[in-house]
Amino acid sequence: MNRSRYVTRPLDGTDRAIITALTGNGRMTVRELAEQIGLSSPSVTERIHKLEDAGAIRGYTVLVDSKVFGLGIAAHVRLRAMPGEVKRVAQMLIDTPEVVEADRVTGEDCFLAKVMVSDVQELETVIDRFQPFASADTSIILSSTVVPRLPKI
Repeated sequence: MNRSRYVTRPLDGTDRAIITALTGNGRMTVRELAEQIGLSSPSVTERIHKLEDAGAIRGYTVLVDSKVFGLGIAAHVRLRAMPGEVKRVAQMLIDTPEVVEADRVTGEDCFLAKVMVSDVQELETVIDRFQPFASADTSIILSSTVVPRLPKI
């Protein structure tokens, strides 16, 4: 909900610095952030609230190592829904807890999903759920060359 007029102007360098710093360390205190970017704590707090109100900051999160939870296999699954099954496949992606990300995409495939499971047998079980409604092409992730990061802002 945009309760401010803040979104009517482009983000400035200070806004970008705040977002970049919080992306690097979301647990940083306002005082630490203020010292880092050279503003007072009240000014930083006000800007953070405005960025949240404008939707530039949508939330704060915790990153976990999936292997700690026994999820040692990550894979990208490209799904091509059968005719008339796009909505069903989309809902199945939402309802499948092993799917940690999914995007509707252009091209031959309809969806690109990221799946995290404990082993290859579990991956096969997940993929088999979609087989009556979509064809699937799966790539197991060996390593991540670029981990999730902030786009150039």
